Order: sequence, then C-alpha cells, then structure tokens
Amino acid sequence: MQNKDLKRRIIDISFKKKLSHIGSCLTCVDIIEEIYRIKNNDEKFVLSPGHAGLALYVVNEKYYRVDAEQAFEHHGTHPDRCKKCKIDCSTGSLGQGLPIALGMALANPKKNVYCIFSDGECSEGSIWEALRIKTDNKVKNLKIYVNINGWGAYQKINTVKLINRLKTFDPTLILRKTKVEQLPFLKGQNAHYHIMSKSDYIIAQNILK
Repeated sequence: MQNKDLKRRIIDISFKKKLSHIGSCLTCVDIIEEIYRIKNNDEKFVLSPGHAGLALYVVNEKYYRVDAEQAFEHHGTHPDRCKKCKIDCSTGSLGQGLPIALGMALANPKKNVYCIFSDGECSEGSIWEALRIKTDNKVKNLKIYVNINGWGAYQKINTVKLINRLKTFDPTLILRKTKVEQLPFLKGQNAHYHIMSKSDYIIAQNILK
C-alpha cells in the first residue's frame, strides 16, 4: 500500500472530526501525491471532487508544511482558494473543477495545470463539455487525472464502459483505478458515507502500520 503515512493522517483526522467521504480521500491521495512529485511549485492544481479536500490538506502538509488539521478547521470538508494553505481553487460543486482548470490552462498556456476529477463526476455534462473543448483546442498544458474508484454517490459505475468513453473523448487522460478494499468498513457505496467508530479506527490503524 502506497503513502501509508498520508493515509494514517487522513484516518486520524477523519476519526477525530467524525468525517465521512473517507473512501474518496483515500482513493485520491495517491494521485495527488503523484502529481505533487512532478509539478513545479508555480503550477496550479485543481481537485474537482472537493469532498476529498482532506486528501489535499495532508499532501500540502507533506510538501509545504501547512498543518492539515488546521487547514480542515479553516476550510472544512471542501477546500477554498487560499494562498496561505496552498490551495489554488475553491471546489465542491461536482463537475466544476475541470472547466475551471481548463480556463486556467487557456489563460496561461506556458504553465501546466493539473486536475483530478472522479468517475462519479462523469454524470455531470460539464465534464464532457470541458473535455471536448480541450481536445478541439489542442490544450496540451492541462494534465488530467481521473480517479476511477467504481462508485458514484448513489450507485456502482460501469468502469469498463466509462473508461472506453473517456479514452474516446481524450486519449491523453491519465486514468487511475483505485480502491479501499483493504479497510473492511469501507465497502462499496458505504465508503462514501461511513463515519468511523472506535473499532473501525483501531482496525485502520493496524492495517496502516
């Protein structure tokens, strides 16, 4: 399992603050960390699934020494644009992060812009409109990662069909299939809404040692 330190931090804060969206945070954090390893400090990053904001906070803590728990207390679940906290974009309304990132990339074609959106967000038409505009205008400085965890807010996603559609729209998309099956209390749709009990927390601590 990658980035156990970051995942332990997510688990610790989630338990302390009684947070849900744990599955989204745990499946996003490896992708965010991957992006931060390659992006320059002056290049922007947009986390379209804002409910995974805690994953962004813990990665910012690793790279910029911005305390993740304090960032959560300041911003809450969904991140707001904040220079001090190293957050480039306010997100939370699903499907809106990618169009914003596209605008950033068009406004400054000399700088890369990185964006994550989730498979669940593909129910939003704004995702497909932004992908069409990106490909039609040959926007090469927008680097898009897709978190394919197989679940939307209300149902399981047919990831085979979705991946084929995404590749048809934009072959340059970086697709990452993710899961949180190592934690037994985060199964299926429950991974989105579950709030950890004390026993869940102990199990997670042992798995993430």
